[in-house]
Amino acid sequence: MQKLLRRTALVKKQAARKAVARQGKSDSDDRKLRLNEQKIINISVRHDNRAARLARREDWLLGPLAPKRDVGSAKETYGTLDARRLRGVDKAKDQIKDWGIVEGDRVVVVQDGHREKGKIGKVREVRKEAEECFVAGLNRADVAIPDYLLLNEVDKTPVRPYEVPIPLSGVRLVAPLPHPETGALRDVVIKELRLKRMNYAQLSGDDPPTRFIAGVKPAIQIPYPEKAPEEFEDNDIDTLRIEVEERTFVPTLLRPPMPPGIIDELRNKYSKFRDRHEAAFIAKKIEEDRVAEEKKRSIRKMDTPLKELHRKERAERKARGKPILSEEMLAQIGELMAKNEVSEPSSRSATA
Repeated sequence: MQKLLRRTALVKKQAARKAVARQGKSDSDDRKLRLNEQKIINISVRHDNRAARLARREDWLLGPLAPKRDVGSAKETYGTLDARRLRGVDKAKDQIKDWGIVEGDRVVVVQDGHREKGKIGKVREVRKEAEECFVAGLNRADVAIPDYLLLNEVDKTPVRPYEVPIPLSGVRLVAPLPHPETGALRDVVIKELRLKRMNYAQLSGDDPPTRFIAGVKPAIQIPYPEKAPEEFEDNDIDTLRIEVEERTFVPTLLRPPMPPGIIDELRNKYSKFRDRHEAAFIAKKIEEDRVAEEKKRSIRKMDTPLKELHRKERAERKARGKPILSEEMLAQIGELMAKNEVSEPSSRSATA
C-alpha cells in the first residue's frame, strides 16, 4: 500500500511541475506576442510621424509647388489611422490595475498633450486588459478599413470615423458632489479612487468593489452608474418557473444520493492520480505488503554464518555509536603532529 501511495504522490508532484512549466511557457509566449503587437503599433506611429514631418517641411519649402499626396492608392485613405491602432496591447495579468472606472461613468481627459484635454464625456466601453477606455464623442478619428473586411459588408466606405481609446491613466472620474458650504451639487474631478471589497459577493468577484474618494475623511462613497434592467423575452420553448422550482429529489439518510457505481463513471477508476480507495482494495494491498515482508524474513533464515556475523557486527557498531576521543588520545595525536612538523623541515633541507 505504501508503494502505491508513494507512486501517487510522485505522479502528482510530476504533474504539478509540468503544469508550472506549461504555465511558464504560456506566459512567455503571451509576453512575446504582446511585445510583437506593441512593436507593430510603434512602427506604425513612427512611420506616420515621420511622414507628417516630411510633408510639413515640403509644404513649407515648396509652397504651391508641393506635391499632392491624396492620389493613387491613398486617394481615399490619406490621413487616416491604421485599424490596428484602435485597440491597445493587453497587459500581463499581474500588471493590470483596477482604476475603478466603469461603463456609464463621466470622465474628463487630463492627459498632457492630448487634443481632447479638459473635455468631459461618458465612458462607452472599458478594456481592463489594456487599461484603456472609449469615451463617447471624444478622440474620434478617421480609420482606414482593410479591403478584406469590406467583402461581406453592404457599406463599402473605406474610411469610417471611430473613437480611439484613451488610457485610463489619462482620464479622471467626474461625480456630482454637494458643496460643503451651500450644499448645491456641482461636478467634482476625483483625482484618485480607493476600491474596497466589503462583502462576500465583492470578494468573490460577482459584484464590483465599493468606490471611495482616496484621502478624504469621513469617507465619501461614489456610487456606480445605474444600469437599465435587462429585458427578457419569453418563448414557447422556455421552461416554466413552476417546473424549475418543483422538487423532484429529496435526499435521505437511508440511502446514498447516487448509485455507488456512478462515481466510477465520473472519474477514472484506474487513474494514477487516485488517492482514495475502497476498504476491500486497501485490505488487499495491506495483505500483499504483509506477504512480501514475510518473504523477506524467510530469506534471512537462509543466510550463511558469515552474513550473520557481519549483521551482528553492524548492529554492535550501530549500538556503540560514534567513538568519543579521550584526553589521552588527544594528547597522543598532538605529540604525533608535533613530531611530523619537526621532521618535515629536515627532510626538505636534505632534498635541497
